[in-house]
Amino acid sequence: MKKSVIFCQNSNTHGIIDFYLRTGVDSIYLFSQKFRHSTYEHYRNGLVLNEALSYKKAHRNKAIMNVIKRLPVNISYIEKTYGISVLNRTVSAHSA
Repeated sequence: MKKSVIFCQNSNTHGIIDFYLRTGVDSIYLFSQKFRHSTYEHYRNGLVLNEALSYKKAHRNKAIMNVIKRLPVNISYIEKTYGISVLNRTVSAHSA
């Protein structure tokens, strides 16, 4: 299974950044939120899923911690919608 990567990009709307999940060659839109410089810098180059969900990597930054809270819910929705397995708990549930 290919590594999943979470990354963000500036949206066409001023002051908004969009978050995406990259699985292989496909990039799937997750959600948008208000631009925060620290969040943009943290996710702009992409982070492997485990690092993207790590509170330790957030260094107590509230903006990044709020993104980390939102990611599992949005990824679960994407898994159901597209019929893919990304999170470890869903990968193991599908293989059982």
